[in-house]
Amino acid sequence: MTSEVIAKANYPGGTAVARRSIADRVRASIVLLLSAIPSAASMTVLLYGLGRALGVGAPGALPAAWFVVCFVWSVVCFRSPPRRWLLRVFRVRQPTADEQGKLSSAWAKVAHKGGVSAASYTLWVQGADRQFVVPRRMITTPPESSQRLSPRELEAALAHQLAQRVQGRAAFWQLTFRHYNLPVVWIERALLSGLGLVTVGDAIARRMPERSSRVFGIGWTVFSRVLVACPTVAAATVIIGLAPALLLRLLPEIAALAVRPVVARSEYRADQIVVDLGYGPELGGILQRTDVPHPARTRLNPLSVSLFSSKTAPDKRIRHIRDRLDELARRWNPPSA
Repeated sequence: MTSEVIAKANYPGGTAVARRSIADRVRASIVLLLSAIPSAASMTVLLYGLGRALGVGAPGALPAAWFVVCFVWSVVCFRSPPRRWLLRVFRVRQPTADEQGKLSSAWAKVAHKGGVSAASYTLWVQGADRQFVVPRRMITTPPESSQRLSPRELEAALAHQLAQRVQGRAAFWQLTFRHYNLPVVWIERALLSGLGLVTVGDAIARRMPERSSRVFGIGWTVFSRVLVACPTVAAATVIIGLAPALLLRLLPEIAALAVRPVVARSEYRADQIVVDLGYGPELGGILQRTDVPHPARTRLNPLSVSLFSSKTAPDKRIRHIRDRLDELARRWNPPSA
């Protein structure tokens, strides 16, 4: 089927598309549990050990208190109006006058197609280092989107943001656990960058043949991850013993592998919503470009000490987009007898 025929397909659109299903909620919960809980277990054990070392009467009170602090802070972030300090937390900024005009026009069309109130959401521009999820009411786009995308492509990027919002409300708990796991995650990331392991590995790999560099890269990654995990394992060993400490540190890596197909399915579901709203060709076009960030779910890396990427490859997403376009074209434009 040609792209022209696909582009002219009739789409269901409307609230039938932009509606959460039970499967969406289940997937969001599974992603949250597999991404956050294994690292949270390590953090809990370390805080428990710290409580014992400090002579706290109830050592378990320290991790409980830290969780309450993170929970309250997340409530403040999600419930507060968008003030300057909050924008710094989420790494977003207000659009310029030119960006606001483009985004508002595009968002009004997307909201109408999706059957939601455009005024119920606010539009923001992402910072270069944004890693935190944002409240459901905030729609964010990279600055390159309003600068380089066509009006239809910009609508497709905003439709993908809407598709993420209708899939579930796990963003609050993601923010809570990102803060809860932050100390142990930050320590390992700081060691990884401070020791220059990534830089050294890349420098050595560039001097090797392509096939050898791939093998070396895998081995070096494993070596680096084992090295930076040693402080966490050593501290946990003092508290619960070596074998449980090793298992505790391996769990985030195993969970990161297990969550990848679930994350991919959630990404395909978001793409499907965009296609059903009528922006399939435009979304596929964006995913083929290299000069703008691809519309995608917020990275899960800060949730876990694991560095396994949960990013879904663009070519796989494009293939699913084409399959959905073909399905819609057959469904809404059946061949004449």
